[in-house]
Amino acid sequence: MSILQYLANYAEPESNCPPPKGRRYSNVVVVPAFDETPSLMGGLLPAGDEKTLWIVVVNCSEARSAGEKQRTRYLASALGQGGEELSYEGMVLSDTTHGDLLLIDRCTEGREIPAKQGVGLARKIGCDVALAWHHQEIISSPWLHTTDADVTLPIGYFSAARAFDDAKNVVALCYPFSHQTDAASQVGRALQLYEMSLRYYVLGLRWAGSKYAFHTIGSTMAVRFQTYLDVRGMPKREAGEDFYLLGKVAKLGAVRTPDCAPISIAQRESQRTPFGTGPATVAIHEQMRAGEDFCVYNPRSFALVREWLDVLNEFAETCDLDILDRLSHETLKRSLPLDTEKHLRQAMAQCKTPSARAARLTTWFDGFRTLKLVHALRDHGLPDIPWRQAVDSAPFIPEPEHDEKLWRCLARVDVVGARAP
Repeated sequence: MSILQYLANYAEPESNCPPPKGRRYSNVVVVPAFDETPSLMGGLLPAGDEKTLWIVVVNCSEARSAGEKQRTRYLASALGQGGEELSYEGMVLSDTTHGDLLLIDRCTEGREIPAKQGVGLARKIGCDVALAWHHQEIISSPWLHTTDADVTLPIGYFSAARAFDDAKNVVALCYPFSHQTDAASQVGRALQLYEMSLRYYVLGLRWAGSKYAFHTIGSTMAVRFQTYLDVRGMPKREAGEDFYLLGKVAKLGAVRTPDCAPISIAQRESQRTPFGTGPATVAIHEQMRAGEDFCVYNPRSFALVREWLDVLNEFAETCDLDILDRLSHETLKRSLPLDTEKHLRQAMAQCKTPSARAARLTTWFDGFRTLKLVHALRDHGLPDIPWRQAVDSAPFIPEPEHDEKLWRCLARVDVVGARAP
């Protein structure tokens, strides 16, 4: 699909807004903002001295409370104050210390976004505008960055991405991250446990040999403009848009982690989305207050994921359907997708070489199906277990010197404990 086809058929209407004359940017960052304060730009602007376009999509849905709407509309008014109104209603461009801030107002009455499309639509609006302006050579970087309003971006944020400019097989970046937590508070400890569980899951998938072993956090992503176009843009979802976008782009190439200081994510209790960091932290906090252990996936589940991926690789070589009968664990057999044999047969019939079959099966058994398999294993006999027990028994947890970020997180949690005092 060409970019003109995308802009005509898939892009949001705001992408039709022509860029102001005489402006050029090295980089672009899209930031959805709901129920934030005008100080949100304080953590974003120090990311570097390059000319950057900050696209802030201030958004709210009709379903939100009167207070949330009022605060969000105040944010839009404050960010747009003194700026230049563009030809598309609700878009205002303002000068900042490190570039320009493009406010896109999707929160005032008549411009609110549908409740079920939430942050995904907000990101898509900003990304589609960035894509259109990149096409018009207003933005020079090949990378479309997106983050959130609760972060502090590190020095070297953009230069870390430039290291991959010529690596055409690298289609997306997932920046290192760290939640800034108050270890003296229960909420801080809950957030530490949540971050630990994210790292635990990615390490488990990496050990299992999954191509989808990367973090899917909206505030830490960058995607090539061409790749964004190839997958037809950001999913319009009220949560999980980051997971589904990265799941799509990973089928087209590699996802890498830039070499730079981590993005710092603030600690806060939030119910902005139905699932994700905020709701998970609240749920863990409630568990702690009840004196319950925080549990994570059983590490044996990752051993079975590893076995299944080995089976897929072997099938790509041999086309032996009997291999399904030789799976070592009945739990794995019961947990596989119902359409497994159909996809194996299709790969056998339509792909003539082992490499082609392997690529097809990797695309089929993607990050979403991997997560569903882990959940099915949990439901069919490998229940979640307390996190300390999991960390002690998991074969994929490295020694401290091999993954300092994970162990730093674990060490903080271990000092304060997983239970309420």
